[in-house]
Amino acid sequence: MFVKHADCPPPRARKLKTESDNCLAIAIRERDSAVAALLIDEAAKLARRSKELAGKG
Repeated sequence: MFVKHADCPPPRARKLKTESDNCLAIAIRERDSAVAALLIDEAAKLARRSKELAGKG
């Protein structure tokens, strides 16, 4: 039986956080600054939504 802890974020929040981290990892290697900026913006949106779902935003 799975017991959910109060400090454990829901699966969707964890997934969005991972996707946010991936966007940032790609952005720092991107040579085109416009593409990097788009990736950073997307990472920020994903991180914000992850925090909302986790109840921290």
